[in-house]
Amino acid sequence: MEFPLYILIGSIIGLVFLSAFFSGSETSLTSASKPRMHMLARNGKKNAGIFEKIFKDKEQLICTILFANNLVNVLASALATKILIEITQTEGILYATIIMTLMILIFGELIPKTLALSNADKFALKIAPLIRVIIIILFPLTKILNYIVGFILKMVGVDYKDSSKEEIEEKSEEELRGAIDLHGKYSTGKEEKQMLNSILDLDEITVGSIMVSRTDIFSLPSNVSYSELIAKLKDSPHSRIPVWAKNPENIVGVLHVRKLIGENNVDQKKFNILNYCQKPWFIPESTKLDNQLMAFKKRKEHFSIVVDEYGEFLGMITLEDIIEEIVGDIDDEQDDLKISKNVNGIRETSKNNFLVNGTVNIRDLNKQIGTDLPINNASTVAGLILYESRIIPKKGQTFSFFDLKFKILSKKNNQILLLKIEKNN
Repeated sequence: MEFPLYILIGSIIGLVFLSAFFSGSETSLTSASKPRMHMLARNGKKNAGIFEKIFKDKEQLICTILFANNLVNVLASALATKILIEITQTEGILYATIIMTLMILIFGELIPKTLALSNADKFALKIAPLIRVIIIILFPLTKILNYIVGFILKMVGVDYKDSSKEEIEEKSEEELRGAIDLHGKYSTGKEEKQMLNSILDLDEITVGSIMVSRTDIFSLPSNVSYSELIAKLKDSPHSRIPVWAKNPENIVGVLHVRKLIGENNVDQKKFNILNYCQKPWFIPESTKLDNQLMAFKKRKEHFSIVVDEYGEFLGMITLEDIIEEIVGDIDDEQDDLKISKNVNGIRETSKNNFLVNGTVNIRDLNKQIGTDLPINNASTVAGLILYESRIIPKKGQTFSFFDLKFKILSKKNNQILLLKIEKNN
């Protein structure tokens, strides 16, 4: 059946326009912001909901677009070849190849994809309903094609669907971190970027890494008298205080100062601090911060005691400690009475030289002086030196780890009290 020349040429132009549509659709749908589309769908945007539905089966979506795009490209090239062969005889194949390559490349690929990239979200919302209809129409053919592709890949030993849950979660977290990094790069929200990254880090940090060490904890004996207690509380900024019996490592309760204050008539002779204490909440040092944060919320608690695998008292952690991992140090009007992590623990003596207490938390040190010391094997600077050196260091001894020099300035028995850290230039 012969068609007039103008119909064939019009068909070629129409097919190139279809090629442009499918090329632009592929680019806009794959480049559109998935988080933004998700939020629009939640807010009731109909086309965004359609986008999410068709994107759930990405293989079907891509297969449909590629099938349709290649179909129109091949058909357009075949028509052009037919026309040019009739006009120029044997040279028609060469001319058709050159002309159609340029037409499809420029008008069917480069221009539509460039436009789609510049407004990916906008185009994706507009074309999502139409693409959904095309997917339904071509579903039998694309399903067969997907089956053939999967069969061939399995024949050569490639299982492209074999992804574990951990791999999928890791990939999702990497994508999220990348989005956060771009947010901090192209905006002034550096603090927001740090907080968002800190939230993602919570599942990698243990409570043992940020806890307050038992040597720095203000605690009370269970046999303390009422007058002694009141005197001690005057100099304490804490609202929750561990209470021990027989020795400071045997925590038997946690005093809520507000509960004591609420008592109007206290018999000082019969006073027993344990009557105002609640049972201590013990948690293992290996607990991840994200789990502990949820536990604090579930139990409506703000304070817990950290123990090792043998139940030995190591330190304590509060809700504020975890929040500070996200937002940074939180200072209040009572913080001048506390041990300041930024003043008493670390002091810069000159450029790249610091005096550091042995009990300083490694994470706090990393944040303040810009180092990247590991936190897996020790929680304090003194602990890190002991772990890396494998010896009990002597006063004046110097060690070099992680491009830093550690000099022991003061120690008591086997405990490192003060050291000098020098950063290499």
